[in-house]
Amino acid sequence: MESIQNQTYSHFELILVNDGSRDNSLALCQALAAQDERIVVLDRPNGGASAARNTGLAHMRGQFVVFADSDDYVSPSYLENLHRAAKQGDYDIVQCNLESTFDMDKRLEKVLYRQTDVKEVTKKQALNDRKYKVSVWGKIYSAQLFVDFRFQEGIIYEDDASYYILVDRAKKLAVLNETLYYYYMSDHSVMRNDQKDKSTAFIGIYEDRIQYFKQRKNRELLDGSYDRFCLVLMLSLSASFAHGNNIGDRKRLLALFKKYYPLAMGAKVIGLKDKMMFTAFRIAPHLAGWTIGKMRG
Repeated sequence: MESIQNQTYSHFELILVNDGSRDNSLALCQALAAQDERIVVLDRPNGGASAARNTGLAHMRGQFVVFADSDDYVSPSYLENLHRAAKQGDYDIVQCNLESTFDMDKRLEKVLYRQTDVKEVTKKQALNDRKYKVSVWGKIYSAQLFVDFRFQEGIIYEDDASYYILVDRAKKLAVLNETLYYYYMSDHSVMRNDQKDKSTAFIGIYEDRIQYFKQRKNRELLDGSYDRFCLVLMLSLSASFAHGNNIGDRKRLLALFKKYYPLAMGAKVIGLKDKMMFTAFRIAPHLAGWTIGKMRG
């Protein structure tokens, strides 16, 4: 919280959403609001991250919006540099570099008062290049993207279920080559969940994404979705073999891969390396983990 209050850019509204906490979080938020007129505290029954974000969006008044989790840390120049980049380039979304840490007192990097390269990226890069993150935090957004849009509630990995729609809505996107956001990795963090659980949860999300771009008739982003979905299915199968999941789950995953494999192989935006990886997996799915390691290493 202090890292946001102590920003070099001070003209902002900080909306704190207490999502049904049972500890003293609400009292702490209210105490902060009493000392800082920029802070607005909203209290609601527990509904998860998407519900909390939607509550905040309903009350925001600014031209831009950023999201942050309560246990994460941002550089003092986080807002200043992202806001400057968005304004100067007329970008709807700007992402900074992210860094994970297990100890907030031992951050590997602090970037202060420095603006480095801003690189414009395409929607294809933002969604399909694996170095660009789908998390909603670590980015600044034009508030116009949320005029008639809200995050999907009641699901796991809501970032993945929403980010592709935000990217599709954006006119211009960019990446700021500067580490400004640090997300905390606790032993119980969702970010560290078993890959099996994560990949399985992604299946419905990627099928929705494929249908979305089919309806939008966006061939480039549809083909990219085939690429990402096939990779997710490979990761799911790799975890299934490693953890000894039941044969029924494996058959379901293999059936999905067989369905989307021809579509991925026919996609022009998918590179030769990925196509070779998918083909190797198609021939020997039980070697999924080895195939991924060799082809992506």
